[in-house]
Amino acid sequence: MYLALIADVIDSKIVQERLDLQKQLEKTLQKINELFKDCLASAFTLTLGDEFQALLKVDAPIFQIIDILRSELKPTQLRFGIGLGEIVTDIDPLQSIGADGPAYWNARAAINLVHQKNDYGNTQIYFLSGNDSQDSVVNALIASGEAIRSGWRESQEEILLNLLKRSVYSESFSQQDLAQSLELNPSALSKRLKSSSIRIYLRGRAAALACIQSLEKGEAHERIV
Repeated sequence: MYLALIADVIDSKIVQERLDLQKQLEKTLQKINELFKDCLASAFTLTLGDEFQALLKVDAPIFQIIDILRSELKPTQLRFGIGLGEIVTDIDPLQSIGADGPAYWNARAAINLVHQKNDYGNTQIYFLSGNDSQDSVVNALIASGEAIRSGWRESQEEILLNLLKRSVYSESFSQQDLAQSLELNPSALSKRLKSSSIRIYLRGRAAALACIQSLEKGEAHERIV
């Protein structure tokens, strides 16, 4: 099984300087392909306009990758569809064009559902595997994290951005290292950590990923919406 990830730019038709955005997308995807090459079955590739996709191994840190994409492409807003399933065609490791199968079908259905179930614009990630009960759990965890994130001020978001830059994506991060990196005293950092709920955010992402990975060991049914 594989994880297919399809992403596109929200309101890309009204994004100013679309040529600059295309260049930024290409640069960012190249960076992600290098950072996570061991996790990719098929590299991140621009497909239609401002849409891109990749095929990942099931043990890939997909939510960390999504958050890096978001941080690198700020302030551009993105939506994501994640699909778990098989691939029935040949896989080109250099570009994720031409491959097909339930993983991509589920990812396409998932990104279409973002339009319908985005929790008043807060949730821009959706997951489908065809296992309805498990998909509901994963999507509830994703939505909870998105709700936390939607309330962040710039100073609170800075915590996640700092962790990402240091390749940290776990609630068990070192508070001392974070304080030093942000140049904050322990008291100020504690207040910011509490108000941001960053540990709960990362815990939820880890739980969602664990649920997805558990599906590989069980049965995930094909689904097309």
